[in-house]
Amino acid sequence: MITLNSSVVYRKLSVLLFSIFLFLLSVLLSVYATPNIPNNFDGWVIDTLYKLEVSGVTGGFHRHTLPLSREDVAMIVRTADKRVQSGDVTISDIDRKLLEKLKREFYNELVQKNPKASQKTVLQRTALIIEPELRMANEEIAPALQSGLHFVIGKDSHRLNIYSELEISNFEQRQDFLESYYLPVPPPLLKSADQRYEKWYWDYVVDFKRSYVEYNLSFSENAKINLLFGRDSVYWGASPIKSVGISDNSPPFELVRLTGTIPCKIGTLKATAFSAQLNSTWYDDSTTRYLAKRYLSAHRVDYQFSDWLEIGVSEWVLYGGDVESVRWYYLNPIIPYYAVQYNAKNDDNLMLSFDCAVRPIDGVRLYAEWLADDFQYQSDSNDPHAVTWLTGVEWYPKFADRQLGFLTEYVRVNRWTYTHLEPDNQFTHFGTMIGHPIGTDADLLTFRASYHATPSAVFEGSLSHQRNGEADITDRFYGEDFENIPFPSGIVERLTEFRLGWKYSPINGVKGTINYAWRHIQNREHVEDDTDQQHRFVFMIAYAWGN
Repeated sequence: MITLNSSVVYRKLSVLLFSIFLFLLSVLLSVYATPNIPNNFDGWVIDTLYKLEVSGVTGGFHRHTLPLSREDVAMIVRTADKRVQSGDVTISDIDRKLLEKLKREFYNELVQKNPKASQKTVLQRTALIIEPELRMANEEIAPALQSGLHFVIGKDSHRLNIYSELEISNFEQRQDFLESYYLPVPPPLLKSADQRYEKWYWDYVVDFKRSYVEYNLSFSENAKINLLFGRDSVYWGASPIKSVGISDNSPPFELVRLTGTIPCKIGTLKATAFSAQLNSTWYDDSTTRYLAKRYLSAHRVDYQFSDWLEIGVSEWVLYGGDVESVRWYYLNPIIPYYAVQYNAKNDDNLMLSFDCAVRPIDGVRLYAEWLADDFQYQSDSNDPHAVTWLTGVEWYPKFADRQLGFLTEYVRVNRWTYTHLEPDNQFTHFGTMIGHPIGTDADLLTFRASYHATPSAVFEGSLSHQRNGEADITDRFYGEDFENIPFPSGIVERLTEFRLGWKYSPINGVKGTINYAWRHIQNREHVEDDTDQQHRFVFMIAYAWGN
């Protein structure tokens, strides 16, 4: 049993936070939530790859289409090491140490890439990581456990991966433990007919967050095909925080996914397609009641030109309804969904997105995403554009030896984006937004920075301002005078948040995070002049065993 004296805890916490503030003299945060590779629970690998890519160390890789496999990361690390050894890039001291840390983490994958033995030696390797944790959020504290099993068998040209990730916790089950305590309360959504998990003893949940079988076929280092079946997350977009398209904000999908990488004369092309079954929902309008089966099919092309430009185009369709089943034409990875839907006269929720990023000089990355849920290209249309977009800048200045990093991002989700006239087709999974977590009729401006004191210790923080209109994803367009509806609409809720944090993430051993946030809310829950202030503290310490 753990007993805490609240006055002592808060006094010590105040001293700690004030010390961090004096050290930083600015706000820092870089807690990203894109899907992790196998056995990478705290996300440090993805964070490191992002930083090294912006600094020009890794060269270009397909960071807009995630998740990456361990073999993908090993290839990126190998390329970065060659660039450094050949003198093609000037690497800072902190980036060199981060690259060495990646080489230690992916040692097995790197040494197995032996051209002379790759077709002769049969590989069989099992990786197991067990990570007990102690988590605390405000006044709630409890132990938790994460565990991942990764089994690999096959040759270098073709191999089979089996992965299963388990989490046992009595905290809210979200993709990211930390972010779940800082995201605003989501809007009310339609009740799910399915159950994502069942609470166990003492409100604990045993959840297999990711679990799949994956087959990789390699023709060369840059030409390969990957087939995955099981439960996994998907992240398509240029933002290092959250995408406006298919993000990892919702629980992982039960899916079948096909991915292929094709070398081009300049750069590489990565094509991905998947089909997933979403949670079922009840439809009840007092006269008709049925259980809606819901599905999501998507495909994407991601082109990496040289090492400074990445462009992606995605299309997906969400459909469901009474006695609905899989529509086989949506399983075709190369036929445009819009053409299929138009010819079949279906009213499914179809979306199209574009994303791009350019790195004009080492240390600077500019990126943008644009999504059309409903775009009116006909001049006589009386319907509004249902679009969303974001844009941002990442900067690791050379004068600070790349230790200090900044990020600025603005995202806007217009009213009626993610919605649909058919409630079965709204863009949610288990009551959670598949797209950006701010929902619809909202925007968000974020300033972030980070300081890498060591390869494993990062000071972090952010300052953000969010506006939420009265409309949410359950809102439908019924012919309103949309041109005279302001954005955001109605009584606008405004949320300003200041956050400070520290993260320590070695490969194995003791890990930990400390985060504090002050939040000021105006017009809370869209009530005029209703203001509130909140102080939030999230702490986590863990010890990772692994081989």
